[in-house]
Amino acid sequence: MNVSNRKCIRHVSIKSMLASKSRNLVAIVAIALTTILFTTLFTIALSINHSFQQANFRQTGGYAMGSFKYVTFDQAEELKTDTLIKEYGLRLFVGMPNDAPFNKAHVEVSYCDENAAKWMYVDLKEGDLPAEGTNEAVADTRILSLLGITPKLGEEFTVTFNVDGVPTTETFTLCGWYEYDEAIVASHLLIPKSRAESIFQRLGTQGIDGMTGFWNMDVMFKNSVNIEHNVDTVLENHGYQGDSRAEENYIATGANWGYTNSQMAKNIDPTTVIALALLLLVIIFTGYLIIYNVFQISVTGDIRFYGLLKTIGTTGRQIKRMIRIQALTTPIVGIPIGLLLGYVIGTQLIPVVLNRLNGMQMNVVSASPLIFIVSALFALVTVLISCRKPGKMAAKVSPVEAVRYTEVSLGKK
Repeated sequence: MNVSNRKCIRHVSIKSMLASKSRNLVAIVAIALTTILFTTLFTIALSINHSFQQANFRQTGGYAMGSFKYVTFDQAEELKTDTLIKEYGLRLFVGMPNDAPFNKAHVEVSYCDENAAKWMYVDLKEGDLPAEGTNEAVADTRILSLLGITPKLGEEFTVTFNVDGVPTTETFTLCGWYEYDEAIVASHLLIPKSRAESIFQRLGTQGIDGMTGFWNMDVMFKNSVNIEHNVDTVLENHGYQGDSRAEENYIATGANWGYTNSQMAKNIDPTTVIALALLLLVIIFTGYLIIYNVFQISVTGDIRFYGLLKTIGTTGRQIKRMIRIQALTTPIVGIPIGLLLGYVIGTQLIPVVLNRLNGMQMNVVSASPLIFIVSALFALVTVLISCRKPGKMAAKVSPVEAVRYTEVSLGKK
């Protein structure tokens, strides 16, 4: 007969658990240790990945996922409406200085909106981006140092640069500055869009040669998987292509190779998949051994109790449910403790690990929510797997054998 007894089973399970406080403490510690293992490993792994990506981004000059190069303003306005694009940033290239003091420095003069500037690591220490209709400009400390200018808002400086091969000398007022990063090849001198257009008009050049006068549109997608495919899809959606320069509908594109997700999705092979799967299985098995033994000892200690329950009609399925309820209650305390301690331990180990890896940005700790979500899920799954076998053992026990069972007691300690 089907009897509405879930509440009763839950009540007995919780009361049974509360009667064994010392055993609950051991179970909580076991789950916390397992969660520490997962959290520490994921913290280190994601931090290494984050450091590796940051190093790649600085080599490429930014962290925008993709870009559409040398497009007209109308083309940019059309492409930015695509549903695949989550965010976009526009940049208008103006020119580059080639003569002293910039003959050994790569400096680009351009207009950038807020997104494009941010994605190119223009992190202002002071000031703001240049306002339209002014002679303001943003520069990094390398440009200012070469010009002999102190990084101070309101300072005036003069720069000579080539616009489509035509030299022009312009005077600007410093409205913002940022620290030069040696890992990034280019330094940026950012000017207002109105100033860029007035230079083009005065010199009579509008992008006849090279990049001058054309727009670059950097984009962000919903995630970094299959960036190249997403870029090509955006082109196809609007009737463009990026394969043949001879065709009229050609637009040059770029996919940021610094994103490891995109590279993995593109270059993944069965050997790597198998290796990762085996590694995860080893990690889960390690946690399983810790928690399984605790539940096994717990069930063995309560074997008489489960036998007595069977004598009054409790089914094996109900006993399994009781053990599962107990198994899912202890993680409420154990998992949060493990997440906190594991993240702390991981952050302390990251500098040690990164110092042994060449080319890594040191002491970059990932604070991705994935660390805690995945670690908690792995710990919870491990708990569920670990309680299955003890649950089966309790469910199959004979009432007579259980009553006869006597555990050898060696003292509370």
